[in-house]
Parts: sequence; C-alpha cells; structure tokens
Amino acid sequence: MSKQEITTKLDEMLSEPKKRNFLNHLVRSYVPINKAEKVFDTPKESFVCVLTGDKLFSINEILEEIQTENFKKELFDGLKIALDDKTSSITPIKKLIGDRKLAVTGEKTTTFMSIEVYLEFFDWVITKSLKGDKHINWLLGDIRREVFLDRAKQIDDEKIQNKVKKIEPKKHGATYSLGDASDALLKLKEQLEKKSN
Repeated sequence: MSKQEITTKLDEMLSEPKKRNFLNHLVRSYVPINKAEKVFDTPKESFVCVLTGDKLFSINEILEEIQTENFKKELFDGLKIALDDKTSSITPIKKLIGDRKLAVTGEKTTTFMSIEVYLEFFDWVITKSLKGDKHINWLLGDIRREVFLDRAKQIDDEKIQNKVKKIEPKKHGATYSLGDASDALLKLKEQLEKKSN
C-alpha cells in the first residue's frame, strides 16, 4: 500500500463508527512511539500487518535462518560472484526476506504492523493531532505534544510545520550559569562593603 492508501484507510476508520473502536485500540497501543517495539519471536497466530495485510517477519526468524548451513553456503557463493555483471542482483538476505516486512507490535495488543506502515500510522496520528482533530486529541489524552516534535519536523506539511514552531520551546538569548550568578553576587557584595566603609 502507498502512503496515500494508508492515510485514506485510516481516515475511513476514523470516520466510520464501527471501525473507530479498532482505530482507538491501535492509537492507544502504539502511541507514543516508545510503546512500539520490534517483534522478536514469531507468533503462532496470523502474522500479517493489521493495516495492509503484508506478510511480516520477526527478528529471531531471520537470526535462526542465517545460522543454517544452506544460508551460509548461499552467502559465500553470492560473495564470489557479487561483482559479476552477468549474475542476478538478488542477495541471499533479499531472498531470505522476500516480500515480508519487519514486524512491530504495541502495548497490550495482539496486532502487528510492518515498521514502514507503523511510521506512516504514527505520522498520521501526529498530523491529526496537530491539526486539531478532537477525537485523536481525546485519545492521546495527557500525552504531551512535545514528544512528537522531532518526528513532526519531518512531515512535509506547512500547517504542521507552523504548529511545530508554536509548540517548540523558545530559546532565550540571555542565560546565566550558577558561576555567573555567584560572580555577580561577589561584585555586589564588594561594592556594598566599599560603600559602608
């Protein structure tokens, strides 16, 4: 699915009451970004992306496969002919992964997303929040919008960038360290002592 198709699907889920409950679950499970984590062990149940249906793989699945003798042989054979322009450009790793994507999961959920789809989902949530969507902001509750700023800066949308500038903490020109303050106090003390003498 393209970025636009994912966005359209999420917009539909938000607008349709029957699908909104599932969207609520996804937002609460995957946002903020520290709730998402890579899947290490392949689950026994369906292992596809909840939004796109893409096949997924876990980290241990790949780690186990690269330890096999067959993979090692393919890797070494591939290295021998890697720079030969007459051979296929499919590396053993590409062959191993195929059309599958690395899986991530959220907190208190049995769902999975591919990492690429998850990032699109997260950007969609940030965009909706910063554009003032009441339902998404209600779902996010007390999550501080400052946690989204670094990711929001990467979203190519003028309205979002304007919101980011408003939310970003202002840097003040004059700052003082503790040492500066104690030096100033010492000078003031000396001036007062001179005047009193």
